[in-house]
Order: sequence, then C-alpha cells, then structure tokens
Amino acid sequence: MLQLLRTLCFGMACTSTDLSHSRLVIGCLTSLLACCLSFMTSNAAVAQTELILKFKAGDVYQQKVTTSTITGGVVAEKPVKTTLQQEMLITTKVEAVTESGAGKLSQVIDQITLDIDLPNGKSVAYDSNQKEFSDPLLTALHKTLGLLDGAKFQFTVSPRGEFSDFVIPPELAQIAKAQPQGLMGDSLSEASLRRMFEDTSVSLPQGPINKGATWNRKTNVKLPIGEIVSHLTFTYEGPENETLERIAVGGDIEMTPAEKSPLAVTLNSKKLSGVVLFDKVAGRVESNQIKQVLEVTVAAGGQTNDITIESEVKTKLLPAAKE
Repeated sequence: MLQLLRTLCFGMACTSTDLSHSRLVIGCLTSLLACCLSFMTSNAAVAQTELILKFKAGDVYQQKVTTSTITGGVVAEKPVKTTLQQEMLITTKVEAVTESGAGKLSQVIDQITLDIDLPNGKSVAYDSNQKEFSDPLLTALHKTLGLLDGAKFQFTVSPRGEFSDFVIPPELAQIAKAQPQGLMGDSLSEASLRRMFEDTSVSLPQGPINKGATWNRKTNVKLPIGEIVSHLTFTYEGPENETLERIAVGGDIEMTPAEKSPLAVTLNSKKLSGVVLFDKVAGRVESNQIKQVLEVTVAAGGQTNDITIESEVKTKLLPAAKE
C-alpha cells in the first residue's frame, strides 16, 4: 500500500502542471489514505477478541462431564484391555457476583454413572442413584463415589477462570482425611476435588487477543504410582460461528514416580490435544474436550509390561438447566 502511494505521488510531481489537476490528485490520495487507515482500523477491531466468563446472580445451569479411558497391553504374554466410562451431571448456581465480576458459585453433583469392562470379560455398571448393591465391587465403588452424589461445593471464579475460596462440605472433608490412598489416589482430597471442578472450566487470557494468541496452564494429579503433571497450552483459533470461539489445546505431560510405590512406571511417549468452544455472548464454556495418550512401561514382581492408556474428558453445557 505504501508503494502504491509513492508511485502516485511521483506521478503527480512529474506530470501534473495544471493546478486543478494537482488538487484532484491530492484529493484522490487523501481519500485513498483515509480508506487505507479505515480498512486497517476495522481489520484490527475485528481480529481482536476478549474472552471472559460472565456471571449473573441467580443463574442456574447444568453440565455433563464424560470421562472415557481405554487401557491395553500384554501381561504375562496375554493381551489385556480395560475400558471405563464415567458420566457426571453437575448443576451450577451463581449465588452472587462480586464488584470485580467474579462469580460466587455453588455446584452439586446430581448423578454419577460408571461402566467398566474388565479383562476377564466381566462388566460393571454403577449408578449413584442406586443405594444398594449385590456386587461387592459396586459396594466398594459406592463407598467413594456415593460420598460425592448430592454434595454441595462452593467456590469463587474470576472472569479469567481463576478459582479461589474453594469449600467442600464439612462431613466430606472429615471422611476425606480418614480415606486411605489405595488405588483411588488422593481422589477425595480437597486439592483433587478442586481440580475436578476446575477441569469443567477453562483458563482465559488477560485482555483482547488476536487469532493465534497462546496462554498456559498447569494441572497435576497424584496417584499411588506417582504424580502426573500436564502443561497445557491454549491457542485462540478464531470464531467457530457467530457466538462460539474456538480454542485449541495442546501441551506436554510429565510423570514423577512415587518413591515407595510397588510399581515402577516409566513414561515412554505422550500425546495431548483438545478443543474448547467458548460462548462469548453467554460468557460460558459451551464444550471442552481434551484427549491424551500415554505409553508406559510397568515393572513389578520381576515382570515388565508395556501399557497404553487412552483417555478423553468431555464437558458439555446442557440446554435445559435444573435447580
């Protein structure tokens, strides 16, 4: 564009001897420059978008969180495969809004369902709405998952998705302290429960951004075999449609083995990807999907096995909320 202006100016200086002609060319150049500036300004305005969570006191909405995990490998020279799918229905209520625009929220887990296919051909189906079970495995699951069903959690979320003032029910806090680690890790600890609710939200950047902007977030989970740390990178990809904005998720995964674990686990390879659709009008996450694939080597009792773990977490805002 600057080269075009230089060419026109050079032509005007060398060939325009008529005053009116000069004024005409100057007028054309002025109009052209004004159009260029207008075009550049309007493009910048369209390109920049600010992503913020919006809260309105009294609002109630429901989300469905689905976790799918497939674990496969060869153990004792035999192929084994375990699949697990868990669904949670969570109702959120905006109790109040602070002067800074943060939302004081309460969330209740309405229902938890769990379907497991074990290597020995046995299938397990759990529903937290059911209170009595004949299967010992379901009874054991209910001792943990049943504690979450109907429990009310409270916390504050900033317009950027930052959590604070997280409070769990007192009775659950007492049980969590006495809960042995076991295979469930720290699943009932306050930190783990906080992570569970944070994962249904999203981290957002400060201020207006352009397409291609990136920002980061770190999450971690402690298991009996060690600690898994995910370094998430969010990339703004632009509008999905008139109301939804598309955010890609990538990143890296690290594993630190536990010192006293009976299992020695080595992380050989990892993949992490996902997509967030953010409703800029409502100021809420419409959907959130993150998938990761881990290839690990597990050594125990003198045996070494290669295991692949594929997991996917999906969060979807349901159209009909209930209180």
